[in-house]
Amino acid sequence: MKDSWKFITPGYLKSGAGMSMMVFEYIKELGAKKIYLVIDPNLLRKNYLAKQILLKFEKIGSYVFSDFGTNPTTDQVNNSVKLFKKYNPDAIVAIGGGSAIDLAKATILTAENGGIIEDYLGGKKGTKPFIPFIAIPTTCGTGSEASPYAVIADPKLKKKRGIEDYNFLPRLVILDPELIKSLDNTILAATAIDALAHVCESFVSKKANEITQSSARGILLGLVNNIEKATFDKDSDHIFAMLNAAFSSRLLYPRTGLTIAHALSHPLGAYTNLHHGCAVSFFIPESFRANYPYNKDGFDEVFSLLGFKDSEEFYSWFGNFADRSGIKTYIQSYLEYKDIPVEVIAHDAMESSNIPSNPKPVDESDLVSVVKKSILYWKHK
Repeated sequence: MKDSWKFITPGYLKSGAGMSMMVFEYIKELGAKKIYLVIDPNLLRKNYLAKQILLKFEKIGSYVFSDFGTNPTTDQVNNSVKLFKKYNPDAIVAIGGGSAIDLAKATILTAENGGIIEDYLGGKKGTKPFIPFIAIPTTCGTGSEASPYAVIADPKLKKKRGIEDYNFLPRLVILDPELIKSLDNTILAATAIDALAHVCESFVSKKANEITQSSARGILLGLVNNIEKATFDKDSDHIFAMLNAAFSSRLLYPRTGLTIAHALSHPLGAYTNLHHGCAVSFFIPESFRANYPYNKDGFDEVFSLLGFKDSEEFYSWFGNFADRSGIKTYIQSYLEYKDIPVEVIAHDAMESSNIPSNPKPVDESDLVSVVKKSILYWKHK
């Protein structure tokens, strides 16, 4: 139907401190006996609740897959697919950030429909229904648990590519702030900035409308305070607010698209393996500055809702927050000895689905300029 949205959400949402243990009650309701668990390996080293959850999954005889990194690759997905098919589970659970959830999505799609993940990154569509899928996010930024998309890195092509499939929406999502507290300040901050970027970019997008903007306004109010308290105080209420912001903003932007901040972040991550939240942070100041004249009213409202009198006050807060949270040090140390292929990143970003929704009409030279200015921004910070 022309000019309409296909709006699908996860089947069920449970939320609250310690609520992640309820996953076993739902598994029992499903009658599932063989569970394929995708879990972030870093989480297991740091979070006591995650360790308890894992022990319970192992007790009921689940297969555990945790051989993946911050940007899951085609090889990691295909390895997971082989193990998934061998185990033949009747439900899949993903516990982690966007890497765990996206890998789980790609695993189900490929295992149920055959072939390798590269087929689906290349445009092949799945036709078979998924087994029950449960997502428990452990970062407060990606929102992958509420999204019909998965992003997988292809090292051979040096690209991060996305897949859209509405079967990716989980049967159940559990938001539990207790699984976030073990994140170090830098990663928690970077994932929170990713959530902030999602809602800001969706608001100023060319495809935004009053429905999406009215929802975004509610998320933007108090968002900076929640980011600060979640990052530095590890306060459960504010972490929970950030989980809600990440979930809600991800429901918005598949309808609106985003901007060049995200379009550029994927090729930067593909070439450097930089954490996605830090890759988005890398481009926020200069991408916002480039787009500001093309939707001044939208940006001014965003900055006002966030609690700033103007754009410069926002940029001042962002730079200060990046410094205090360790995002600045993380980006600078991570990229210090890496060559950033400016022209290639700009070229690859032009293939992004977020280019048409960017406020400013851009070509490759515009993106080259933003990448170069972003490099200078972080060098001078």
